[in-house]
Amino acid sequence: MNEKYAIALDIGTSGIRAQAHNLETSKIISTAITLRHPLPGANVVDHLHFAIEVGEETAHKLLINTINDVIKNLGINLENVERVAVCGNPIQLSLFHNIEIRDLAYWGDNVLKRLNITPPSRDATIVSSDKIGLEVNQKAKIYIPPAIKHEIGADALAMLFKSGVLEKNGIFLVADFGTNAEIALVINGDVYTCSAAAGPAIEGQMIEKGKLASPGAICDFEIVDSGWKSQVLDDELIVKEGNIVDPLNGNIIYKGYMDGKSNGITGTGVIAAFSLGLATKIISLPKIKSPDHMIHLQDEIYLSEKDIIMIGKALGAFRAAYLTLAEEAGILLTEIDSTYMAGASGFYVDPHKSLGVGQIPPSSQEIYQLGNTSLAMANDIVMNPDLLEKLQEIAKGMRSKHIMLATSSIFEKIYSLELAMCEQGMQFWMYNNWLNKYGFQKIPPQTSTPQIHKIFERDIKELGKNGLKIVKINSTLMADFEECTNCMTCTKNCPERALKMENGTATVRTDLCNGMGCLKCELSCPEKIFKFGKFLSMK
Repeated sequence: MNEKYAIALDIGTSGIRAQAHNLETSKIISTAITLRHPLPGANVVDHLHFAIEVGEETAHKLLINTINDVIKNLGINLENVERVAVCGNPIQLSLFHNIEIRDLAYWGDNVLKRLNITPPSRDATIVSSDKIGLEVNQKAKIYIPPAIKHEIGADALAMLFKSGVLEKNGIFLVADFGTNAEIALVINGDVYTCSAAAGPAIEGQMIEKGKLASPGAICDFEIVDSGWKSQVLDDELIVKEGNIVDPLNGNIIYKGYMDGKSNGITGTGVIAAFSLGLATKIISLPKIKSPDHMIHLQDEIYLSEKDIIMIGKALGAFRAAYLTLAEEAGILLTEIDSTYMAGASGFYVDPHKSLGVGQIPPSSQEIYQLGNTSLAMANDIVMNPDLLEKLQEIAKGMRSKHIMLATSSIFEKIYSLELAMCEQGMQFWMYNNWLNKYGFQKIPPQTSTPQIHKIFERDIKELGKNGLKIVKINSTLMADFEECTNCMTCTKNCPERALKMENGTATVRTDLCNGMGCLKCELSCPEKIFKFGKFLSMK
């Protein structure tokens, strides 16, 4: 049988997702994902910094090598792949396409001119697989959707396109909740956007027992029988019943179907624990009021006070971001007609808990959970390549105002209040008082009866007849340091145990490394000879 195939790719900050399609039957065959990104770092800024410091070509090869490993696990004849569609934010797609990325790191025409940087076109484009390095049929066409502007990528276009808000009258908030959250406020077709670097805690990373949404991840809780009942993802990413546990000490009250099957907690589970902890007063920021200052969950999984502060900072970035958009647009949060939650975090989280902890405006009356819109749009493109032209027209025609949060005085003031709450225990009434002093609107009361629309059972609508395959990343980089004394200070100071040193040759696991946002290896070197930028060769 000489079946013809297509592949849809989503390159996210926290991992890669791919799906294989049978072009004759239009059915999904299989799904393969990674649970980390192959580039060092916990967020998209780290990936950008790594690419600039270590080299764009190295970053491109790391990414493409991992994508090739992922698509090999789809279980299809790659020589019969006729087309591939890919979606992601501007940094990920630029690394994939191997085009200039430095314009994404610097702000202002004068700076770009001084550095002799010419921003590339990020319009919709079609390239051949041999230009990218994908190990599929070399004549296969690769479809790359457009960015709206250089800083507003195809992932933001995906959530706006799949939600349908661009064609509606009214006021809508649309957010893809991830490590780098894309948030848009749409007012009768006018679009205000921002990108909030919430941090990896929102997807279960940089949490001691955390992990991405994958089989075995605790994704939610509810209070029953004087304990917390876990909800756990099974092998098909369907939510199943876990244990009921006393969060103060870990004692099991009831064993559920997923007893012994959980292996970590994902971001939505952390949000749920944060919400219930506040509601039951187990959490009094920044402290946990249990004997050992831990929240105990099933299968010896727990949250520490450090974890709670991390998630508080992430949720604070969301609230500060959408409040900044509302202030910039001159609207009240209570005027928003509907809120749309995209991405795995936005899909699996309980919206009631999101309302309570500030992940979405507490006054949201109607909430839609969309799932992975980036992969969904890649699926649409790969099955209907003519859609690429339509998406380009939408991108060019959008009336958009992008708010740079890094330079926004509004965001700076609001986020400083968020930090005061999660790090210093400032009370919420005082937070609202300070908003009033700054001349901003107060956070409205929480609605008690929101209408919630969950479209599918999981964030990836369909896994295909061959199901889900989780692909382990094995990418490493090497560097030689001739003057190394082998004191091993660098390896001892690596928080993720990603680094090995042997006779002056350093090897780093890129998916574990925290990258340019850490540099504890380089900073701790007593001889000052360790330079992270020397990691150019792949093992």
